[in-house]
Amino acid sequence: MTKLDDLIDKMRLAGRQTAQSWLGPAALEADAEDRRVGAMTACLSSAILAPMLAVPVLLTAFSWPQAIAGALVAAAMPIAAAGVLSSTSSLRITGRISLAAAAAALATLAVLTGGLASPFLPLLALLPLEAAIYSSRPSGLALGAAAACLALALVAVAGQTGLAGAAPASGFLATGLSLGLYALVRGLAFALARPAAAKPAPVASVETVLVQDLAILDMFPGLVTRHNSRGDVTHVAGADQTDFIIRIGGFSGKGYVNHIHVADRIGFLDAIDCLRRGERRQQVELRFDCVGQESQFVHVAVSLQAEQDADGNFLGFIAQTRDISAEIADRLHADEIVEVAETANAAKTCFLAAVSHELRTPLNAILGFSDILAREYFGTFNDERQREYVALIHQSGEHLLSLVNTMLDMSKIDSGRYEVFVEPFQIGEVVDSCDAMLRLQATNRGVTLTRRLARGAGEVIADKGAMQQILINLVGNSIKFTEAGGVINVDVAVNDERLTLVVSDTGIGIPADKLARIGEPFVQAQDGLGRHYEGTGLGLSLVKGLVALHGGTFAIASTEGEGTVVTIDLPADGSGANRTPVETTAVAVAFPPVLPRPAIRNAQYRNEDHVETARSA
Repeated sequence: MTKLDDLIDKMRLAGRQTAQSWLGPAALEADAEDRRVGAMTACLSSAILAPMLAVPVLLTAFSWPQAIAGALVAAAMPIAAAGVLSSTSSLRITGRISLAAAAAALATLAVLTGGLASPFLPLLALLPLEAAIYSSRPSGLALGAAAACLALALVAVAGQTGLAGAAPASGFLATGLSLGLYALVRGLAFALARPAAAKPAPVASVETVLVQDLAILDMFPGLVTRHNSRGDVTHVAGADQTDFIIRIGGFSGKGYVNHIHVADRIGFLDAIDCLRRGERRQQVELRFDCVGQESQFVHVAVSLQAEQDADGNFLGFIAQTRDISAEIADRLHADEIVEVAETANAAKTCFLAAVSHELRTPLNAILGFSDILAREYFGTFNDERQREYVALIHQSGEHLLSLVNTMLDMSKIDSGRYEVFVEPFQIGEVVDSCDAMLRLQATNRGVTLTRRLARGAGEVIADKGAMQQILINLVGNSIKFTEAGGVINVDVAVNDERLTLVVSDTGIGIPADKLARIGEPFVQAQDGLGRHYEGTGLGLSLVKGLVALHGGTFAIASTEGEGTVVTIDLPADGSGANRTPVETTAVAVAFPPVLPRPAIRNAQYRNEDHVETARSA
C-alpha cells in the first residue's frame, strides 16, 4: 500500500467517524447501519465538494457575487439532507427530498440561463442516473426520470411565460465543464469505494460472534454490560448482576452512566473516548451512587474492552464491573495508619528539636563556667583532683553539646528546614582539614589514616561545611570501629561532573542482618546494653541526610570482621542542592522560633563542634 492509499484510508475512516457522530443510535442491522453511515458520509463530503465545483461552473454564466451565492446554496443543500437523515434515520425520505431539491435547483439554474436553450439543461439527464446509483433499484430510476421530466416541464413553462433569462455566450464551455467535473467526481467516488468482494462475511464479524456468545458473559464475575458506540447499555450479564441491580438499580440504556457519581463521569467518558480513538482496553475506578443503603457509594473497578469491525471502526465496548469497596476500605485504613505514624514521627522530631534548644542554654553556662574554673581566673585549686573534675565537667559538657547539635541538624533535615548553601572550594582543603582534626585521635588508637586525591579532584561546588561534617563523621566512625593496627583510607575523585568520596577501613565490619538498617536514626551495629562502643547512632543518619540535600547517593558495603566501605556520590557542580523533597504530614512548630537565614553565612558556623560530633555519633 502506497502512502497515498494510506492517507485515503485515514481520510475515509475519519469521515466515517464524523458521520457516526452526526447520527443518533438506532436499532438497525449491520448492513442497514453501514448504508446509513455511508449516506451521511456522502452528504458531509458533498457539503465540502459542492461549492468548490459550483464556483468555476457558475462563473461561465454569472458574475463573482452571483457565483458565490450559488456556491453557498450548493453547500446548504447536502447539509440540509444530513440534518434530515440525522433526525429521521430514513434513507428513503432523505433520498427523495434530495432528489426533489436537486431537480428544483437545476430547473432554476436552467431558467436563469436561457430556459430550453440553457447550457445547463443537459444536467437534468443526470438525475435518473444518480437516483438509480443511490437506490440500486428500478423504482429509483423511475423517480429520477420523473423528477427530470417535471423540471424540464417547469423550464418550458417559464420560457413560454417570458421568465427565462438570456443564454450565456460561453454555453459550450459551461456544458463541457459541468459534465467534465461530474465525470471526475463520480469516477473518484467509484475509485474510493471498497469493492463488495473485499467485505468480510457477516458471520465472521466481531458483532455477530459476540451476539451469539452473549450467554457466556453470565459466567464472568461482577457485572458485565455491553454498550453501543454511544455508551448506552444494550445487554446486562455477569454472575453478580442481581446484587448490583438490588443495591444500585437498573443499568439498561443510560442507566449505567446515570448511576455513576457525577464527579467520576468525566473519567468514564474519557475512557470511552480513548476506545473510540483506537485503543483496545481501558481501566478506570468509579463510584456508583447507592441510594437507601448503609454506604453512600459503591466503589467499583471497571475494565473496558472495545468492539471493532474488520475495518477498525468502533462499534461499542464490553465493561466488566467489580465491587472493590472492601479494597478501598483497606486502602483508607492503611493510609490512616501511615498518617498516624507520620504524625507521631513529626511530633517526635518537634519534641527533640524543642528539647535540644532548651538543653543548649544550660550547657553553654556549664561549658563557660567550667572553662573559667579550669583557667583559674578566680583562684587556684588546692587539690589536683579539683582540676581533674573541672576538666571532666567541661569534657562531658562538650560531648553533650555535640550530641545536641547533631540532634538539631537531624530534626531540621526531617522537617525540611535544613538548607545547604553551595559555594566553590577546593575539595582537597576539606580532606586536609579532616585529616588535621582526626589524625591525633587515629594515632592514639594505633590506626593508620591515609588520604588519596585523584588527578583532577580540584574545585567543586557544594556546601563546604556540610562536606566537612560528612567526612568527619565517616572518618570518625571508622576510627572508632577499627582496632589498633588497622588502616583507614579516604579517596576522592571527580569524574564526569560527579564527586565521589570513598571512606574504607579494616575495622570490625557490620553484620549482614543489620546492614540494611545502618543509617537510620539511633541505630548502631551493636545495640543493647552489651555494646562495646559509645555513640548515639546519629552520625551516618546525618551523613545520609546531608548527601540527599546535595542530590547525591549514599552506599555502604561491609563484611563482618573485614571492614566497611562507604561511598558518597553527588554532583560536583552543585546542581542537585536542596532538591530532595521531604514529606511530612504534620506541620512542625519550631520552638524557639527560627529566624530567617541570611543569604551569606560563615562557612565555619556549623563546623565548630564537628570533631566532638564524630566522637559521640
